[in-house]
Amino acid sequence: MNIVLAYGILGFNTVPFTDIEYFNDIQKHLEDRFQARVLVAEVAPVAGIEVRGNQLKRKILDDLEQTVKPSVLDPDKKVHIIAHSMGGLDSRYILSPANPDNIADRVSSLTTIGTPHQGSPLADLFESFVDGESDMPLLGAIEGVIRGIVSKFLWFDAVYDLTTESTRKFNDIYIDNPQVDYFCIAGEGRHGDESSKTCKLLLPAHRYIKRMTDEENDGTVPVSSALRDGWEAISPPWPADHFDEVGHDLDRGVNSTPDHFDYLRKYEEIVERLQSYQA
Repeated sequence: MNIVLAYGILGFNTVPFTDIEYFNDIQKHLEDRFQARVLVAEVAPVAGIEVRGNQLKRKILDDLEQTVKPSVLDPDKKVHIIAHSMGGLDSRYILSPANPDNIADRVSSLTTIGTPHQGSPLADLFESFVDGESDMPLLGAIEGVIRGIVSKFLWFDAVYDLTTESTRKFNDIYIDNPQVDYFCIAGEGRHGDESSKTCKLLLPAHRYIKRMTDEENDGTVPVSSALRDGWEAISPPWPADHFDEVGHDLDRGVNSTPDHFDYLRKYEEIVERLQSYQA
């Protein structure tokens, strides 16, 4: 079984000179548990969907065609993409029939986890911040500084592509491909009171999204945005924040795994569902 893991904005495979992985021990676990061939596709952390998507496509094709050494994937089998956050939009882009260079013939399924299919209120806030349209005085006061930082590091392409308006346009253009099976999973935040719904870093974001949408969320994406119409939700929303979803409990350290959420078992359930779907 070929599996490609696609990461989100600010994502990485492994942090240099450390053992910190974006998909925390997930690659090895799936390889051991299912004897799967698992590729973590490296793309630009803060580029827009089109750039990241084309990089993702090239990584998959290069590996399947064995033009890179060592190659991971079985060239005789199709790929199952499991994508977190923005990685799900990158993947939709390279599969859609609206993209004349789509690779749907090489991909069996796409499963998205915490992907903002309808955008994120955080991206909307940040866009208004940078554009000087925010009604928050502090944000307006430092607008120029932020604009310069965003432009310098090219963050705005990625952030803009995650806004409500941008994803609405994206959804209108990049329709699903009937050759591919689509699945989705949302995160609703940790179970407990409102003060412990996410790690401390994401708690202000969680509260902001809840106030703006009146929805449960993972500290980055509302549940309704992560659940795409017409797709099968593989499971009920995970009791996890956006970092828990890929195996990081930031309250316990940058490389600590959640003790309240068996994320590895959740990834096993994804693969088991994909296997049964093909049976």
